[in-house]
Amino acid sequence: MTKTLLIIDDKIKLCEALAQAFQQQGYQTVIATSREDVITACASRPIHAALLDIKLGTQNGVDVLSELLQLHKHLPVIMMTGHASVETAVQSLKLGAFDYVKKPLDFHQLANLVENAIRLSALSEENQQLKDQLIDELSPRLITQTPKMLEVAEKAKKLAATDLPVLLLGENGTGKEVIADFLHINSPRNSRKMLKINCAAFPESLLDNELFGHEKGAYTGADAQFKGVFERADQSSLFLDEIGDMPLTIQAKILRALQNKEIRRLGGSQTIQVNVRFIAATNKDLQKLMEKERFREDLYYRLKAAVIKIPPLRERKDDISLLVHHFLAEFSRATATPGKTLSEAVRHEFSRYDWPGNVRELKNVVAYAAAISSGDTIELDDLPPDFLEFPEEIVPENMIDEVEKNLIIKMLQKTDYNKKRTAELLNIGRKTLYRKLEKYGITVPE
Repeated sequence: MTKTLLIIDDKIKLCEALAQAFQQQGYQTVIATSREDVITACASRPIHAALLDIKLGTQNGVDVLSELLQLHKHLPVIMMTGHASVETAVQSLKLGAFDYVKKPLDFHQLANLVENAIRLSALSEENQQLKDQLIDELSPRLITQTPKMLEVAEKAKKLAATDLPVLLLGENGTGKEVIADFLHINSPRNSRKMLKINCAAFPESLLDNELFGHEKGAYTGADAQFKGVFERADQSSLFLDEIGDMPLTIQAKILRALQNKEIRRLGGSQTIQVNVRFIAATNKDLQKLMEKERFREDLYYRLKAAVIKIPPLRERKDDISLLVHHFLAEFSRATATPGKTLSEAVRHEFSRYDWPGNVRELKNVVAYAAAISSGDTIELDDLPPDFLEFPEEIVPENMIDEVEKNLIIKMLQKTDYNKKRTAELLNIGRKTLYRKLEKYGITVPE
């Protein structure tokens, strides 16, 4: 493909000489002697590189550079001048110029510079396309066809581009963490990993330490400095799950971190600046918690600016077939087994059931049934124990545990009790598998 070079100089003879020389090198050339010519040239054809004189008659070449990069953000622009000035060179490079050359021009050197500029620009564009493609492939998929969830997806996409703190509201298992992942991966901060913490998983003292860190000697056993997740999430996103379970004292520190963008480690006297995109989630009614003085009103209104309410699965039953298809395909890939389908009887029960555990429960039930089923079609007998025995309005407290326990046993049997392979099939770490084996009292033969 022939590359087009834009030559910008108020001296027409120099422009023509450069144009002729570059045409002999196989380039198409366009000449501009003023800012107005530059705008016209950029609007009428694709430009691959530009040569720009820093002294453009009565016009300032640096100002033209700024306008040119507004029109073509990634265009490589090489500045030319007969008036060597370090200050001007630095200013041009800071604005985004590719490089800087002095007159009289060495054409061989200039031609090499233009060739390198175009090649590097093309590589940069290709890398950006690959990055966008990778983000698209890795981005959490919001699997839905219902209006309520499509609204959630659209709102999340708009909020992802901002730095506003976001509050995710929804019952357990509705997919709050999936939405948090979606917000982060579609944000400008996606080059860094998002950090996550479940506030309900820590007692107050440990949660304080985990969030804000500590200085050496802050308490007995604090033998070294420790950076909390706020500090480690600098320039990235931080997801705090179950924020409704957070103690009031820590809520106050969270509020200060949001308002002032600063934290202080335990035992420390110095404030530390942090730049963190804050995403919080809860299944609690925060207004009721405020009435009981268990959640700070000022923190609530700070978070309320951007709220996403995620509907329960019983309000989006049209999504069940899509989700089942996705979970079955996921199971097939993870276990390297042929894909399975649901029988009509199972489809009927799935549509009738109210799914109190929401999408998480559906995923567990599908995974269990796919593991138990010996054929290509999942039948009613393959569903978890007690699934069909409970009325829709009753939630069996230990049902998900029972599903998980039986699935682990099935995978252990499938791998001939190879714990490493079992953990891989279940997509969990080996330490997590060991904890679950102990939790459910599962004995593995040596």
